[in-house]
Amino acid sequence: MLCKCKPSCYTCPRCNLRYCGLACYQSPDHSVCSEEFYKESVLRELKEMGKTESEGKKKMQEILVGLREKAEKTRGGMESLLKEAGIVCDDVDEGEATEKVRVVELLSRLAELQQSGEASTPEIEAILEKLEEIGGGELPPEDTGEDAEMADGDLADRLTELDIGKLSEEELWELLNGKEKEVFMGLMKGGALGGFVPLWKPWWEEHEEGGRALVEVLEEEVSRRERETSTAAGEQDVDNGVKSSREVVEKHGTPATKGKNGKRGNRKETNKGKERSALQRVPPVSAKIPKLSSLCANPSPLVCYGLVNALFGYTFTVRLFNGDTDSLMFEICDMVLALSEALNSSRVFNSVQEALDSGETLILGGGYLDKEDPLAPARAVEAVAHIVTGRDREDATGYCLAALSQLRSVLSKTRSALSKDGEEGARRQKYFLASKKCEFFQAWVLDDANQIRRLAVELWSEHSKRESVRNSMQKAKTVVEEKLKKAKRRGDSKLIEELI
Repeated sequence: MLCKCKPSCYTCPRCNLRYCGLACYQSPDHSVCSEEFYKESVLRELKEMGKTESEGKKKMQEILVGLREKAEKTRGGMESLLKEAGIVCDDVDEGEATEKVRVVELLSRLAELQQSGEASTPEIEAILEKLEEIGGGELPPEDTGEDAEMADGDLADRLTELDIGKLSEEELWELLNGKEKEVFMGLMKGGALGGFVPLWKPWWEEHEEGGRALVEVLEEEVSRRERETSTAAGEQDVDNGVKSSREVVEKHGTPATKGKNGKRGNRKETNKGKERSALQRVPPVSAKIPKLSSLCANPSPLVCYGLVNALFGYTFTVRLFNGDTDSLMFEICDMVLALSEALNSSRVFNSVQEALDSGETLILGGGYLDKEDPLAPARAVEAVAHIVTGRDREDATGYCLAALSQLRSVLSKTRSALSKDGEEGARRQKYFLASKKCEFFQAWVLDDANQIRRLAVELWSEHSKRESVRNSMQKAKTVVEEKLKKAKRRGDSKLIEELI
């Protein structure tokens, strides 16, 4: 809809405009939306950073520690990372560039020491002395006027002295000096702002004892199925199910609990503080969940597949928006309903595969798949399996209730922000119906915990099958590409025609 020459692959989550790639997204015709989006996001972050001094320091620490960790994994270290972000330019004086890199390295190390809680006082004092030496000189001659006045304190200090909550985004923007505005615009245009946003870690990946309880549940459930199976073919299928389910869970079910060597840690070695923080990240369960009997006298046995479809739309959307359910409520609600027919229509699904296929088809058809992240739908399938599994054997339904509660809460808040008239009224009604369906799924989950356990086995099994198919296709693709390259080098046109 911008260049008029290529098919559109993506949809802007802010204005729903369809575009084909980065050039179109950053084109002048779309600049009002893209620049305002970045501006609002960063200014909103500045507001949050300035609420209290402690919160501001904590956020700054996280950013600096994140930079340090990223620099360790980047070839060329901190200097290469800052050049890529546009903070250090190639055309500046070599001494000035080295000084900037040194300052960021010292600040990031200081933040790392403070965040760890095991700070070494002599090392902190040494870092502060070095920073004082670097910043002890006078301002350069060109730093005059507004820039010189603003340079007395950093941005965080300036914000803590003001009532940030009462300032508009335009007023916050005016607080920045010329250099700060220039740096911000450079980061925005170069696409480097995303690198400063910490990657959100899904809460549903946390499981008791590193996922071992999860494996036990799967083995127990699949073994029971094996005993009930009478045919030899059925027995073979169950054996394969046990193996594949265990492999999937051991591979994917413990990302948050592996140590530096990649080995599974035990409960004794787990940091108790991290366990508490993980629990705090789980959304609170709704206070009022009606009994299923008051909503439906005889619910269909296919309800569980509608739940899978709703959770698929939820997990894909929340991960795409990096877990920000507060400032992007309208975008999240619209995308979840666009990807979940269980919430947006009366469709009934007959299997786990059908429920997941529906969501994946809508992702591709709606332009929601980023070509730079083709495995996002697969991660959504895995996320649904994590949620339905629950945190541990004693609480198989907790994660389902938490996810539905968060979705129900976002839908309710967004609905209350709309008027009852016209198009907004229709949209409001759509959010209301989706919220009631979430409430129905919550009631069903509370009423049938055993079905949730069986559903978890089906989901991990389906995820395993999809992984196997994807790996086979990737291997076949690699073989064909290698043969094609060899044929091109030999000039074998007949083989090339056969491969194509």
